[in-house]
Amino acid sequence: VIVEAYGARTPVAQLGSVSIEDARSLRVSIWDQTQIKNTEKAIVAANLGVAVAVDEKGIRVTFPELTSESRNTIIKIAKEKLEQARITLRKLRDETWGDIQEKEKEGGMSEDDKFRFKAEMEKIIQEGNKSLDEAHARKEKEITS
Repeated sequence: VIVEAYGARTPVAQLGSVSIEDARSLRVSIWDQTQIKNTEKAIVAANLGVAVAVDEKGIRVTFPELTSESRNTIIKIAKEKLEQARITLRKLRDETWGDIQEKEKEGGMSEDDKFRFKAEMEKIIQEGNKSLDEAHARKEKEITS
C-alpha cells in the first residue's frame, strides 16, 4: 500500500512496522503519529476488502473470513500470477537464446557449445516451470482447505 506522506508516495513499510496480530488481522504501527490518518486513507483506498480501525496502538487491519467466492477469486489471481511468471521465464529464455546466437555469430563460441548451452537453458526453464507449478498447486490446496 502506497501512502501520500511528506509530499511523496511512500510504502507503508517505510512509515512504520507491520506485524501479525492474529490469524485474521495485522497491526500497522506508524512511527510518525501525524501520518496515521494518511495511512488509514491509503489502506481503505486500496480496496482490499479489509476492515480498518485506528486505535491507540496504531492501525488494525482485519481480513474477513474466506467465502467460497473469495477463495475462487484468490485462486484466479494466483493462476494469473503463475501465467505472468511463465511469460517472464519465456522472455528470459528468448533473450538468453538470442545472446547465445549472437555470441556464436561473433565467433565467441562453437556451434556445439551453442546447442549445449541451449539444452542447459531448456533444462533450467523446465525446472523453473515445474517449480512454479508445484508452488501454485501448494497454494491452491492451501486456499481451498
